[in-house]
Amino acid sequence: MKAKMLFVDDRTKRIHHALNNFPEFDVTIATCVPEALRQLSGSDWDVVSLDHDLNGHDFQDPDTPTCGMEIVRYIEKTGWPVQRRIPEFWIHSSNLFAVHLMVVRLSAMGMNAWYKPIVYKTENMQYNEKGIPK
Repeated sequence: MKAKMLFVDDRTKRIHHALNNFPEFDVTIATCVPEALRQLSGSDWDVVSLDHDLNGHDFQDPDTPTCGMEIVRYIEKTGWPVQRRIPEFWIHSSNLFAVHLMVVRLSAMGMNAWYKPIVYKTENMQYNEKGIPK
């Protein structure tokens, strides 16, 4: 059985990247905060990969209720359900200020969270054994 990943993003290119570049995962896509929260509460996940800037926006204010930070705030308010396994959180947003905030707040709750940017592979790029560009 494959590990399960919840990938939260609204950009078509990133969604296709997730579906095509994580063969070790059964990837489920959520494109908005309510859908992501519904998925989080309904299943166990091994990895939750979060974008911050959703709804077609770039560099949303972290206080915006439709951004990925809202998922972090919801977990802070409610706590993590005891019935659910705690996943790893990968923050893949290009908004580095928001990434920092999300990683700090998730880590403060005892979650494993870090910045894991999306890297689009091209034919001319060379990669090390872990798939990271040289």
